[in-house]
Amino acid sequence: MPDTCIKTAAILILTLMGTMCLWAQPKAIGTAYSFSGISAVYEHEISDETFLDAAVKAELGEVFNARASFPGASASISWNLILKKWEREEGESFRLFAGTGIHAGWGNDMRKAEGFNFGLKGRFGLECLFKRKVSVSLVLAPVIGMHMTVLEESLKMEYYRNGLLNGIMPEIGIRYAF
Repeated sequence: MPDTCIKTAAILILTLMGTMCLWAQPKAIGTAYSFSGISAVYEHEISDETFLDAAVKAELGEVFNARASFPGASASISWNLILKKWEREEGESFRLFAGTGIHAGWGNDMRKAEGFNFGLKGRFGLECLFKRKVSVSLVLAPVIGMHMTVLEESLKMEYYRNGLLNGIMPEIGIRYAF
């Protein structure tokens, strides 16, 4: 019995320490805008060279093109590597980054019926970090994946064209770091 209590206490302490370490890392929250939609973005630095980027997006491209009546929705997460960082002044810098991740969503795909889409997401961008803990970024984020629809009780799977086409349109983001 005491041995089980010690193991449980050790696991609890290690979990709390890990959680505290994650909370200590710099984070940022903000939005990103492109022709294909609007995203809410969360960024979490893992180290000086890497960070995670998670986004929830309202897919508006098909609505803007009058191909759909309602916007789609998607979520993605990517692991990014900082390729180059330039320090300008105290607290101001630029960083060039690239990363890979996953994408999943629901919506139309170039005159196709609504359906589920998923795939691998790439990210390449430039970010400017200001003294006031605000950053502005310009990102390309293509998705190579599949789009599945159910038509007349049959499943149809095709290449997800909007993922690549919308991904090569630049996305402008603004975030606040905390």
